[in-house]
Amino acid sequence: MILIVDSDKSSETKTKQFFSESGFDSVVVANSANSAREIIKSDDIKQEITLIIIDHELEDANGFEFCREISKTTTGKNAYIMMLVSSAENKTAIEKARHSGASGYSVKPVNSAEFLKHFFKFVISKVVLLIEDDPVIRMMVKKIISNSRIEIIEFDDGIKAHNLLNKILPARLVLMDIGLPNKSGIQLVEQIRSKVSWRKTTVVMLTASSDVSDVKKCLSAGANDYLTKPIVPEVFKERLGRYLPDEN
Repeated sequence: MILIVDSDKSSETKTKQFFSESGFDSVVVANSANSAREIIKSDDIKQEITLIIIDHELEDANGFEFCREISKTTTGKNAYIMMLVSSAENKTAIEKARHSGASGYSVKPVNSAEFLKHFFKFVISKVVLLIEDDPVIRMMVKKIISNSRIEIIEFDDGIKAHNLLNKILPARLVLMDIGLPNKSGIQLVEQIRSKVSWRKTTVVMLTASSDVSDVKKCLSAGANDYLTKPIVPEVFKERLGRYLPDEN
Protein backbone atom coordinates (compact mmCIF):
# COMPACT_ATOMS: atom_id res chain seq x y z
CA MET A 1 0.00 0.00 0.00
CA ILE A 2 1.17 3.51 -0.83
CA LEU A 3 0.42 6.45 1.45
CA ILE A 4 0.56 9.87 -0.22
CA VAL A 5 0.76 12.90 2.07
CA ASP A 6 0.22 16.06 0.02
CA SER A 7 -1.83 19.20 0.70
CA ASP A 8 -1.74 20.25 -2.96
CA LYS A 9 -4.93 18.77 -4.43
CA SER A 10 -3.69 18.92 -8.01
CA SER A 11 -0.37 17.28 -7.18
CA GLU A 12 -2.08 14.71 -4.95
CA THR A 13 -4.47 13.71 -7.75
CA LYS A 14 -1.64 13.34 -10.27
CA THR A 15 0.38 11.25 -7.84
CA LYS A 16 -2.52 8.92 -7.09
CA GLN A 17 -3.38 8.63 -10.79
CA PHE A 18 0.22 7.81 -11.68
CA PHE A 19 0.45 4.93 -9.22
CA SER A 20 -3.03 3.62 -10.03
CA GLU A 21 -2.21 3.56 -13.75
CA SER A 22 1.10 1.87 -12.94
CA GLY A 23 -0.72 -1.09 -11.43
CA PHE A 24 -0.86 -0.24 -7.73
CA ASP A 25 -4.31 -1.15 -6.44
CA SER A 26 -3.82 0.19 -2.92
CA VAL A 27 -3.22 3.95 -2.78
CA VAL A 28 -4.30 6.01 0.24
CA VAL A 29 -4.20 9.80 0.24
CA ALA A 30 -3.85 12.15 3.23
CA ASN A 31 -4.11 15.90 2.59
CA SER A 32 -2.46 16.85 5.87
CA ALA A 33 0.01 15.59 8.45
CA ASN A 34 -2.80 15.03 10.96
CA SER A 35 -4.75 12.91 8.48
CA ALA A 36 -1.63 10.85 7.82
CA ARG A 37 -1.11 10.32 11.54
CA GLU A 38 -4.65 8.95 11.86
CA ILE A 39 -4.12 6.60 8.93
CA ILE A 40 -0.86 5.31 10.38
CA LYS A 41 -2.58 4.64 13.71
CA SER A 42 -5.14 2.38 12.03
CA ASP A 43 -4.32 -1.27 12.72
CA ASP A 44 -5.98 -2.30 9.45
CA ILE A 45 -3.74 -0.07 7.35
CA LYS A 46 -0.41 0.56 9.05
CA GLN A 47 0.89 -2.98 8.51
CA GLU A 48 0.15 -2.73 4.79
CA ILE A 49 2.03 0.51 4.06
CA THR A 50 5.21 -0.10 2.06
CA LEU A 51 5.81 3.36 0.58
CA ILE A 52 5.12 6.82 2.02
CA ILE A 53 5.42 9.87 -0.24
CA ILE A 54 5.51 13.20 1.60
CA ASP A 55 5.38 16.65 0.04
CA HIS A 56 7.81 19.09 1.65
CA GLU A 57 5.06 21.74 1.91
CA LEU A 58 2.09 20.57 4.00
CA GLU A 59 -0.70 22.86 5.17
CA ASP A 60 -0.41 21.88 8.83
CA ALA A 61 3.24 20.88 9.19
CA ASN A 62 6.73 21.24 7.83
CA GLY A 63 7.12 18.26 5.50
CA PHE A 64 10.73 17.59 6.47
CA GLU A 65 9.95 17.62 10.19
CA PHE A 66 6.93 15.41 9.61
CA CYS A 67 9.13 12.99 7.66
CA ARG A 68 11.56 12.78 10.59
CA GLU A 69 8.62 12.10 12.90
CA ILE A 70 7.20 9.34 10.69
CA SER A 71 10.59 7.73 10.08
CA LYS A 72 10.85 6.99 13.81
CA THR A 73 7.53 5.14 13.96
CA THR A 74 7.19 1.39 13.41
CA THR A 75 5.34 2.04 10.15
CA GLY A 76 8.01 4.45 8.96
CA LYS A 77 10.83 2.07 9.82
CA ASN A 78 9.17 -0.70 7.80
CA ALA A 79 8.36 1.46 4.77
CA TYR A 80 10.28 3.40 2.16
CA ILE A 81 9.78 7.15 2.52
CA MET A 82 10.21 9.55 -0.38
CA MET A 83 10.14 13.33 -0.04
CA LEU A 84 8.70 15.39 -2.88
CA VAL A 85 10.32 18.76 -3.59
CA SER A 86 9.02 21.40 -5.97
CA SER A 87 12.04 21.80 -8.22
CA ALA A 88 15.45 20.36 -8.98
CA GLU A 89 16.72 23.92 -8.62
CA ASN A 90 15.57 24.10 -5.01
CA LYS A 91 18.90 23.02 -3.55
CA THR A 92 17.88 23.94 0.01
CA ALA A 93 14.83 21.66 -0.12
CA ILE A 94 16.85 18.82 -1.63
CA GLU A 95 19.48 19.13 1.09
CA LYS A 96 16.78 19.08 3.78
CA ALA A 97 15.20 16.04 2.11
CA ARG A 98 18.51 14.20 2.34
CA HIS A 99 18.59 14.76 6.11
CA SER A 100 14.91 14.20 6.84
CA GLY A 101 15.04 10.48 7.53
CA ALA A 102 13.61 9.67 4.09
CA SER A 103 14.91 6.82 1.95
CA GLY A 104 15.15 9.26 -0.94
CA TYR A 105 13.60 12.26 -2.63
CA SER A 106 12.19 13.26 -5.99
CA VAL A 107 10.96 16.28 -7.87
CA LYS A 108 7.38 17.00 -8.87
CA PRO A 109 5.50 16.01 -10.97
CA VAL A 110 5.53 12.30 -10.19
CA ASN A 111 4.92 11.24 -13.78
CA SER A 112 8.18 12.80 -14.92
CA ALA A 113 11.32 10.95 -15.98
CA GLU A 114 13.07 12.53 -12.99
CA PHE A 115 10.62 10.92 -10.56
CA LEU A 116 10.95 7.51 -12.20
CA LYS A 117 14.74 7.75 -11.98
CA HIS A 118 14.63 8.47 -8.25
CA PHE A 119 11.87 5.94 -7.62
CA PHE A 120 13.98 3.21 -9.17
CA LYS A 121 17.17 4.33 -7.44
CA PHE A 122 15.80 4.61 -3.92
CA VAL A 123 13.03 2.01 -3.89
CA ILE A 124 12.91 -0.62 -6.62
CA SER A 125 16.68 -1.14 -6.72
CA LYS A 126 16.73 -2.28 -3.08
CA VAL A 127 14.18 -5.11 -3.25
CA VAL A 128 14.61 -8.77 -4.19
CA LEU A 129 11.52 -10.97 -4.23
CA LEU A 130 12.20 -14.63 -3.43
CA ILE A 131 9.35 -17.06 -4.15
CA GLU A 132 10.40 -20.59 -3.28
CA ASP A 133 8.70 -23.30 -1.21
CA ASP A 134 11.93 -25.08 -0.23
CA PRO A 135 13.24 -23.47 3.01
CA VAL A 136 16.76 -24.81 2.42
CA ILE A 137 17.00 -23.08 -0.95
CA ARG A 138 15.57 -19.85 0.51
CA MET A 139 18.18 -19.92 3.25
CA MET A 140 20.96 -20.57 0.73
CA VAL A 141 19.84 -17.73 -1.53
CA LYS A 142 19.62 -15.29 1.38
CA LYS A 143 23.08 -16.28 2.55
CA ILE A 144 24.56 -15.70 -0.90
CA ILE A 145 22.86 -12.33 -1.35
CA SER A 146 23.37 -11.25 2.30
CA ASN A 147 23.67 -7.52 1.72
CA SER A 148 22.30 -5.00 4.20
CA ARG A 149 21.31 -2.67 1.36
CA ILE A 150 19.06 -5.30 -0.21
CA GLU A 151 15.68 -6.19 1.25
CA ILE A 152 14.58 -9.76 0.53
CA ILE A 153 10.84 -10.38 0.59
CA GLU A 154 10.01 -14.08 0.85
CA PHE A 155 7.03 -16.18 -0.15
CA ASP A 156 6.74 -19.96 0.08
CA ASP A 157 3.47 -20.29 -1.81
CA GLY A 158 2.20 -19.14 -5.20
CA ILE A 159 -1.15 -17.89 -3.91
CA LYS A 160 0.47 -15.84 -1.14
CA ALA A 161 2.70 -14.16 -3.70
CA HIS A 162 -0.23 -13.62 -6.06
CA ASN A 163 -2.35 -11.97 -3.37
CA LEU A 164 0.37 -9.56 -2.29
CA LEU A 165 1.84 -8.55 -5.65
CA ASN A 166 -0.57 -5.61 -5.89
CA LYS A 167 0.32 -4.42 -2.39
CA ILE A 168 4.11 -4.50 -2.41
CA LEU A 169 6.55 -2.30 -4.27
CA PRO A 170 8.10 -3.52 -7.51
CA ALA A 171 11.25 -5.53 -6.99
CA ARG A 172 14.53 -5.11 -8.80
CA LEU A 173 14.88 -8.88 -9.08
CA VAL A 174 12.49 -11.81 -8.69
CA LEU A 175 13.89 -15.28 -8.00
CA MET A 176 11.06 -17.75 -8.37
CA ASP A 177 10.53 -21.49 -8.40
CA ILE A 178 8.58 -22.84 -11.37
CA GLY A 179 6.77 -25.55 -9.39
CA LEU A 180 5.16 -23.58 -6.57
CA PRO A 181 2.28 -24.83 -4.44
CA ASN A 182 -1.22 -23.57 -5.38
CA LYS A 183 -0.12 -21.31 -8.25
CA SER A 184 2.64 -22.00 -10.73
CA GLY A 185 5.65 -19.82 -11.36
CA ILE A 186 4.57 -19.44 -14.98
CA GLN A 187 1.24 -17.93 -13.87
CA LEU A 188 3.06 -15.52 -11.55
CA VAL A 189 5.41 -14.42 -14.32
CA GLU A 190 2.38 -13.58 -16.45
CA GLN A 191 0.89 -11.60 -13.55
CA ILE A 192 4.13 -9.68 -13.00
CA ARG A 193 4.48 -8.81 -16.67
CA SER A 194 0.88 -7.56 -16.78
CA LYS A 195 1.79 -4.80 -14.30
CA VAL A 196 3.27 -1.62 -15.78
CA SER A 197 5.20 -0.82 -12.61
CA TRP A 198 7.04 -4.18 -12.76
CA ARG A 199 8.27 -3.91 -16.35
CA LYS A 200 11.86 -3.14 -15.32
CA THR A 201 11.96 -6.06 -12.91
CA THR A 202 14.27 -8.94 -13.82
CA VAL A 203 12.67 -12.36 -13.33
CA VAL A 204 14.89 -15.42 -12.91
CA MET A 205 13.23 -18.82 -12.60
CA LEU A 206 14.55 -21.59 -10.37
CA THR A 207 13.79 -25.05 -11.69
CA ALA A 208 14.56 -28.64 -10.82
CA SER A 209 12.76 -29.73 -13.95
CA SER A 210 14.69 -31.29 -16.79
CA ASP A 211 11.75 -30.55 -19.06
CA VAL A 212 12.93 -27.93 -21.54
CA SER A 213 9.32 -27.06 -22.35
CA ASP A 214 8.79 -25.69 -18.81
CA VAL A 215 11.74 -23.35 -19.22
CA LYS A 216 10.51 -22.23 -22.63
CA LYS A 217 7.06 -21.50 -21.19
CA CYS A 218 8.60 -19.31 -18.48
CA LEU A 219 10.73 -17.39 -20.95
CA SER A 220 7.74 -16.97 -23.26
CA ALA A 221 5.68 -15.68 -20.33
CA GLY A 222 8.26 -12.96 -19.67
CA ALA A 223 11.03 -14.44 -17.51
CA ASN A 224 14.50 -13.12 -18.28
CA ASP A 225 16.57 -16.12 -17.27
CA TYR A 226 16.56 -19.40 -15.35
CA LEU A 227 18.79 -21.41 -13.02
CA THR A 228 18.63 -25.13 -12.41
CA LYS A 229 18.46 -26.67 -8.95
CA PRO A 230 20.26 -27.71 -6.87
CA ILE A 231 21.87 -24.29 -6.74
CA VAL A 232 25.62 -24.17 -7.20
CA PRO A 233 26.81 -21.12 -5.18
CA GLU A 234 29.55 -20.12 -7.62
CA VAL A 235 27.19 -20.26 -10.60
CA PHE A 236 24.48 -18.42 -8.68
CA LYS A 237 26.88 -15.63 -7.66
CA GLU A 238 28.07 -15.21 -11.23
CA ARG A 239 24.51 -14.97 -12.52
CA LEU A 240 23.51 -12.66 -9.69
CA GLY A 241 26.31 -10.33 -10.70
CA ARG A 242 24.53 -9.71 -13.99
CA TYR A 243 21.37 -8.48 -12.31
CA LEU A 244 22.72 -6.92 -9.11
CA PRO A 245 26.13 -5.73 -10.34
CA ASP A 246 26.52 -2.97 -7.77
CA GLU A 247 25.48 -5.19 -4.86
CA ASN A 248 27.53 -8.29 -5.52
